[in-house]
Amino acid sequence: MNKLLEITPHYRSFVDDQVLTSGQLNEFINYFEDQDRLSRVCLTGVGIACGFTIEMNTQETEISISQGCGITTDGDLLKLQKDIEDSKDKSITLEQVTYSHFRIFEDENANYEHFLTDGDSIPLWELVADENASGEGIGLLSNLELSDKVALLYLESFPKKSTICNTTNCDNQGQPNIQNLRVLLANKSDVEEIVNGHDSIYTKHNVYEAMTNLPQTAVQKVVLHAGLGGLNNIGSYAAIANVFKTAITTTKDRLHSAYSDLFEGFGELLFIPNGTQNTVLNQIDNLDDSEINFGMQYRYDLVRDVSDTFNEIANLLLKLKTECCPDIAAFPKHLLLGCLSPSEAYPELRHEFYHSPINNNYNAYLQQAKNLMQRVAVLLDNFNLGSGNNSDGEGETAPLFDPAITPSKSCGTLGEKAIPFYYHVNDELLNVWDFFKTENYKQRYNTSFHRNNLAPNSWVQTPLQFELDCHDFYRIEGYLGLEGLETRDRITEERDSFGLDFDCRIYDLETDDQAFTAFVREHPSITHRGGVPKGGTFILITENDTLVADFCVSYKVATTAEEQNCCSLMECTYPWISSLKYLNNLSRSLDGTQSNNVPMPQQYRLQVIEYRINREKLINTTTTIEIPLRQIYYRRMHAITDALNKRFDKGLVFDFNESQKRFVITRAKDDTFVLRLRDVTQANSNAIYTYSNSGMFRNNLIFRPDAMRCRDLKGYNPSFYEKLQKQIAPIGKDDDYGDYKTKWASWYYLRDRLITNNDIEEMGLTRMITNVEQLPQEIAAEVREMKAAFRNALTSDVNLNFQLDGDWVNGVWVNETMLDYERQNRSNTHDQIVLFIKQRKELHNETGVTKLSVYITGTPYTPELDAAIEQYNSLADFYFGSPRGENAIAI
Repeated sequence: MNKLLEITPHYRSFVDDQVLTSGQLNEFINYFEDQDRLSRVCLTGVGIACGFTIEMNTQETEISISQGCGITTDGDLLKLQKDIEDSKDKSITLEQVTYSHFRIFEDENANYEHFLTDGDSIPLWELVADENASGEGIGLLSNLELSDKVALLYLESFPKKSTICNTTNCDNQGQPNIQNLRVLLANKSDVEEIVNGHDSIYTKHNVYEAMTNLPQTAVQKVVLHAGLGGLNNIGSYAAIANVFKTAITTTKDRLHSAYSDLFEGFGELLFIPNGTQNTVLNQIDNLDDSEINFGMQYRYDLVRDVSDTFNEIANLLLKLKTECCPDIAAFPKHLLLGCLSPSEAYPELRHEFYHSPINNNYNAYLQQAKNLMQRVAVLLDNFNLGSGNNSDGEGETAPLFDPAITPSKSCGTLGEKAIPFYYHVNDELLNVWDFFKTENYKQRYNTSFHRNNLAPNSWVQTPLQFELDCHDFYRIEGYLGLEGLETRDRITEERDSFGLDFDCRIYDLETDDQAFTAFVREHPSITHRGGVPKGGTFILITENDTLVADFCVSYKVATTAEEQNCCSLMECTYPWISSLKYLNNLSRSLDGTQSNNVPMPQQYRLQVIEYRINREKLINTTTTIEIPLRQIYYRRMHAITDALNKRFDKGLVFDFNESQKRFVITRAKDDTFVLRLRDVTQANSNAIYTYSNSGMFRNNLIFRPDAMRCRDLKGYNPSFYEKLQKQIAPIGKDDDYGDYKTKWASWYYLRDRLITNNDIEEMGLTRMITNVEQLPQEIAAEVREMKAAFRNALTSDVNLNFQLDGDWVNGVWVNETMLDYERQNRSNTHDQIVLFIKQRKELHNETGVTKLSVYITGTPYTPELDAAIEQYNSLADFYFGSPRGENAIAI
């Protein structure tokens, strides 16, 4: 007798002296009973909430069922019961009931529809507790075949037929409603075919078999091989792209099968329209349908994203046990407890608890699964590698992006990671990327390379400026089609600016093929991940100096034994291609009046036309290096040498000798090199200068026979060239430029003679400054003021130290007293001071008071010091770091 098939929607209130009819009383009781049942079914849920576990002994002679709790779809609350002696009541205070007997059960009173087939009841056996195992028709369980049986609780519910009520005894007046809880056994086949034929809820949520039939999705790993012959897949970008495309082709078939099974088994549960299903399957089929190789690694990443999303959906399927308004007719008077001898690891023929959506996370699980399914469709629709005229990404034209680093996570679900570069980040994608952010209306707080549609004025726009402790992966994107060395420099500059923990290497498949082959052999774990883990090494791959791919290893590459003690070194000095006067005027033009007709340059542009070491090309095309003139204003030639070292950190080491005013090149002693370059700051027709181990040339003609001076250096202990850069590449240095003439010997002679010159001694000047007290009085006073200004400019408490190097400690300085003397005695061509100042002008283009070269330690450069630098710019050139001169002194 199903109570909820027809409910009482109202009831009457009682009044004083009212004569109550049976209908009024029943109406009142039925209303509240219906409300109670509906509250259980609709606001709590139906099925087995807990307990009711079945155990059968190995001899198959006893069955034990633990106490539990369950709700039928008719709202009956079921628990195991036992008789109370000399009472009609039942007790539920028990841990379990053990059954060793049975009797055949005939459902003659209730005629429960779920047990009927063609009007006849299916075979049923009632379990009899040990304390009640007496009487006619009771047999031992050992006499019953139990292997194919299913246990179930059945609430036998029916109205008892009325008896005659006489005038003297009406205790039985009214019709009794019988509620007998019985534990039954049924054949497995009857439960599957008959009982569950009425049960829409069990059929809908019995997903265990469908789940186990879903194929495992994983993307075939791409392994780079540096062997010989056909095994080698790194000889060109076409070969690399082909191995990724092969992995896509192999994986897409498994993905198509997996999503087909998902749609077939769970399409209705997840409310996936047929049109969406067909579109997704067609797009999966076309994942490898690309005739070009551009961005093939990102197409591979798309396949990984689609696979990862499938696995996320699969992990949620077993949690989707929620029912809004359960079907009253599903199991109104019974609960399936399961097979006595299950053949599978998961529960067979057992009702779970099917929650109401309001009282737990199951509705959220359903919404999350639907969100993930929408995400698959959006990812496939939004895959996009292009920009500007190449918005669809279908072409060899490089996309118009700048490289950028985005913090992400190496593990976790896809939604927890940064949105990759290769998606169009619109509202549709943001809404489905991370279910939990979207649930909290924070979908614009995802991180991504594309930030136009993200939350403004927040950490998502500049994530590298914030502490992100849980982000252990850096996505590095936006580089495809760009020039390799320049992009590498920009990546490392951003890395250093934000204090990120990874190394960056670059290999060209044309010029560095042997080096890249050796790297792959030594580091077989190299893989593509669209970035690099924290503490790892990011590897850029170029072809003809155009970026085409990236890889990484999860660690920093250490120096190998073969890289130690590699060679003896040769240091050669040369004149630089641009004069000091030119560089000075160029950099100081920033502070002058700008022309209205001719745009003034903001950068010193150096064009590197050819660069070879041992005939091996370091560049394939002309490379232009741009150095901001503001850097040259403060650092002079060392701004240029630093730019060369950063761009070519696997080549020659460039420096500038302050004393000799000469460009310095350090190389392996036995190596040959050619470096051809020219200044194109203001014109592209300037002369081309060539530096080589055989001399210096201008427009292919020898520049000067004595232009090159070389000396042997001891062998060092760095990794050859790349490690050499870290050991001896100058940092933060600066000086003026001096043009070499034949009068160098005279210059050094005069420098030494002035040490003991009578006129110098009468002026009270000391030529070779060894302590600060020996500086001219006017200079010493300004130095004291300068030190105070620098210290006062800093807001933080740091210990600033100042050291003096360069001309003032090398004995080649000139002060105002010497200049006045030279003006008065200019006609005396034999005077040593006059000759020294004249030689200084010819060799160094210097005519005024010599500026101090002040080195500052205790703090790196900070903009807080700009005002002090500007104030004392006429007194000194300032550098941050320790001086390298032998005569440097503390001031």
